[in-house]
Amino acid sequence: MSRNQSAEWTAARRRFTEAGGHTTQLFGLGRILGQLYALLYLSPRPLCLDEIVGELGVSKASVSTTVRQLERWTAVKRVWIKGDRRDFYEAETDFQSLLKQGVLATLRKKLETAGTQMAVVEACLEEAVSNGNHGEDMDLIVTRLKKAKKFHGQISTLLDNPLIDHLL
Repeated sequence: MSRNQSAEWTAARRRFTEAGGHTTQLFGLGRILGQLYALLYLSPRPLCLDEIVGELGVSKASVSTTVRQLERWTAVKRVWIKGDRRDFYEAETDFQSLLKQGVLATLRKKLETAGTQMAVVEACLEEAVSNGNHGEDMDLIVTRLKKAKKFHGQISTLLDNPLIDHLL
């Protein structure tokens, strides 16, 4: 590779990495998450934490935390390099697998937790009402909880639709 091609490639990789960070930031997931995934996605070989830190110019603690989050989503996997004790990481490049096993699975778990919390709040409200606590504020809270439960049910139905799994 010539010196110009190398400089052009480095610039293109930086733009792609920044675009990844910008995209995840738009979704409220944090800039480093997108940058790290984009960096690993374009990397021809697994990278260790120190290399990621050097490329992104962020703290090792931030990289470590973000890598763990991406691992939970199955977006990144830890790999072993013979003769090296450091942890190395590579990106999952199969987007269908990433969506199905990572993002959708995480959404389903979060939705289940939200449903459990709404049930707890609903029980507390029912107890408060049965104890004679009425009024405009209580009516507003009950109405909003019903609305949230309805939306929760719609999203649950959508995510549990077998067609979603079939398409992925």
